[in-house]
Amino acid sequence: MVNFKSLGRCFFALALFALPACGGATFAMVPDREAVFAKGEVSVNSVSDDGNGSYVVKVDHLGDPAKLNSSATVYVVWVMPKGKEDANIQNMGAIKVDSDYSGEHAFNTTFKAFEVTITPEPSADVTKPSGRDVLKTNVAVD
Repeated sequence: MVNFKSLGRCFFALALFALPACGGATFAMVPDREAVFAKGEVSVNSVSDDGNGSYVVKVDHLGDPAKLNSSATVYVVWVMPKGKEDANIQNMGAIKVDSDYSGEHAFNTTFKAFEVTITPEPSADVTKPSGRDVLKTNVAVD
């Protein structure tokens, strides 16, 4: 005889474990000690079978970048795969912050485990971070 109540719990548990691979997981970002006002998170939109992942960074209370780095005009999102050296850090683009000091930026990567950081930079096309990490987190998906 099939116990449907137990079967339902099994499906629920399987769905929970599959959640990061299918999307929906969120990773809170930690602010720099001098920018405790900043808040951010990285959400997993989806990870396809071929390993391509779609992510969104959302920020709040992220003020003028020039207040954190006098030459900065923009905030840049960076991704660095875990276990790799800094040479593999990738500029994922500038995050646009509105007049309410909020913003979001979508990006894709094939990395499964990586660090996401946001730094104030002089331009959106810099190849290495020059400012300090205003927000950072580690992301890991299956």
